[in-house]
Amino acid sequence: MRELYSYKLKSHEDSYLINHLKFVGNRAKELIQNKDLKFSYNKELLESAAEVMGYSHDLGKGTSFFQQYLEDMIKYGKSSVEDKLKSHAAISALICYNNLRKVDEELALIGYVVVKRHHGNLNNFRDESNITNLEIRDQKKLIAKQYNALSEEIRNICNELALEFLELQDLITLMDEIYENLEEYNCNLEDNKDFEKYILFKYLFSVLIYADKEHAIFREKNNISYEIPPTLIDDYKLKKFRNSDEKNIRNIVYDDVLENIEKNDRRIMSITLPTGTGKTLLSMSAALKLKAKLREDMKIVYCLPFTSVIDQNFEEYKKAISTVTNEKVTSEQILKHHYLSPKNYEKSDFYYEGDEGRFLTQNWNSQIVVTTFIQFFNTVFSNNNSDLIKYNTLANSIVLLDEVQSIPYKYWRIINTLFKDMANKLNMYFIFITATQPLIFDKKDIFELAEKSESYFKAFKRTRLIVKEDPMEKEQFFDFARNIIGKNKDKNILIIVNTIRLSQELFNTLKDLDDSRERVYLSTSIVPKERKRRIELIKNGTSKKIVISTQMVEAGVDIDMDIVIRDMAPLDSINQSAGRANRENRGEYLGEVYLVRVEQNNKLLASFVYRDIVLLPSTEKVLRGREVVLEEDYKEISDSYFKELKSNLSNKESKKLENLICELEFEEINKAFQLIEDQEKISLFIEMDMEAKEVWSKYQEFKSIKDIHERRNKLETIKGELYQYVISVFKNKCRENINEGIGYISMNQLENAYDVDLGYKTEENSIMIL
Repeated sequence: MRELYSYKLKSHEDSYLINHLKFVGNRAKELIQNKDLKFSYNKELLESAAEVMGYSHDLGKGTSFFQQYLEDMIKYGKSSVEDKLKSHAAISALICYNNLRKVDEELALIGYVVVKRHHGNLNNFRDESNITNLEIRDQKKLIAKQYNALSEEIRNICNELALEFLELQDLITLMDEIYENLEEYNCNLEDNKDFEKYILFKYLFSVLIYADKEHAIFREKNNISYEIPPTLIDDYKLKKFRNSDEKNIRNIVYDDVLENIEKNDRRIMSITLPTGTGKTLLSMSAALKLKAKLREDMKIVYCLPFTSVIDQNFEEYKKAISTVTNEKVTSEQILKHHYLSPKNYEKSDFYYEGDEGRFLTQNWNSQIVVTTFIQFFNTVFSNNNSDLIKYNTLANSIVLLDEVQSIPYKYWRIINTLFKDMANKLNMYFIFITATQPLIFDKKDIFELAEKSESYFKAFKRTRLIVKEDPMEKEQFFDFARNIIGKNKDKNILIIVNTIRLSQELFNTLKDLDDSRERVYLSTSIVPKERKRRIELIKNGTSKKIVISTQMVEAGVDIDMDIVIRDMAPLDSINQSAGRANRENRGEYLGEVYLVRVEQNNKLLASFVYRDIVLLPSTEKVLRGREVVLEEDYKEISDSYFKELKSNLSNKESKKLENLICELEFEEINKAFQLIEDQEKISLFIEMDMEAKEVWSKYQEFKSIKDIHERRNKLETIKGELYQYVISVFKNKCRENINEGIGYISMNQLENAYDVDLGYKTEENSIMIL
């Protein structure tokens, strides 16, 4: 009869080490077991590898150093134990490697790196082997010291978990073998031509850190049931629109797409439709129907570039669920995740906030996730622990990428190749949704779900684009705007320019115009709270308006104007601007969109903003010789534009990323993929009302909290409110002092720093770019 052993070592304040290791190992195995993976390794082998990683990842916590540190932190909130002595990942990684090398050498090396780095980020793989003899000697000394400080209980834990526990000398000898194998593996990566290693590495890393943090926070699993019916949107439409005409183009399009979901078995699909055809509900219905067809538990991840539209579409989907089920919607059914969204999580019987709410939200623990391109692409390309923890949730998922034309064309090739590999290996499906489909995939590689797409575009005759070929200096442009305004006294007019300075000058010029229409100004120099109020005024107000804006109005601002004047921009931006004219289709070609070319010193102002050498020339080329373009021809023009982009594509950035991925240069990949170009901007808080004053006071109070977890949780509760008063300003244009990453303009400073109409004031002579 086996003698019972009383375990005493702890992994956390209220958790025994043996229980933590068992949970993490079993959970890591389960996270692979439940997914339909297709790597070159059979799934059972990957399950075993994940289990060993989980069982061994914290064995180094069994030293007297770590146990003393934990006891000190529990009693006193601080400890004098040296960081390197209490560290535990390196010695745990050695034990992991030893137990995996008999199974598979590559998995042993992956397991070693994953366990060694599980408290941090994934480094470039070459850095794991790029180590000097002196560093190796120091590491061996540290490992020997930690080994001798291990409790005898570790042997019993290893026996319990069926792990081999080496003697010290064998462990030290093993280190030499590992460094040699790491170096050899790194050399072989130079000849690697596929992405499997990259996807597998990140997946196993994600599985371990997910299981580890789940137990550290909850001590239990957080599984969800996939119960949302495939007919959700069908049922919602019946209740919302009731006697909708079957011949309505939205219904025709809807049926067309859903029929094609049933017909095809492709993993990469597209929905290319004009604005106003109901793509929001249609795309979700397509995903639910695909999930039902596959008969698998598939997470639906709906991604958009703009947080404003995410909030809007999230509410629409949430309303669909509540309308159909007649029940309160839970976070297990649908959740929203972007940098400003609350990190609270609501089940039918529990409400989580703080660390628990953050974990469940940031790791997409829901049937439907509504999130940003930034969150999704960071998960795909980042090396950061906080991004990669949810990488494993991409397996068995249907990803809806809406407004895909906003993806920079320099990344088309890498998205093409990587997404195809991810789709096959992680059982993923992608649907690319837009009115202007970029040529990320060749026609043979992507299936268009809107089979009659061309005819749908021909059916819309809401707007016409009037191209003004002759360039205008600033004063000529102002005269042109005044002339359009004067000739159309009964119209709502939107004027979009490319720089904040020009928009402010234009607003001041038109402010004193003898015209009864309300003037509304929009740009990122206005705090978000006030921007939102002005957008609602434009959408729902009854009076006629003249709106002057920067291109921020294109980012998901759903307004309907009669006339739009747009300064030169890339074609996809022009299309977005045109979508703000006659949006509700009040009659044929009632929406007029004027495209102008504003210059300064014989140089297009647009070129100060759109500095890419391909975008503007490609736009000019496809529009050359066209005085008027009707909406029914927009798709043809867009197709020509994207072909022009593709023909001028150097693929330099994509090829660089491909090489980095093949060589497992995780840090460099993270640096190389920038969905939004880094800009020298800083954040400014504008204390423009009493609510702002109150939230700033809370921010100062919470920031002074000493406990890092309590401070983070408290700050999280006011983040959404705080950022309603925050604007981004170019660093060289900012006059305020910046403290800990954010500047502050008090109520007393408003008169000198913030204009009630135009927002933040800058002292500058040059153009300020949005």
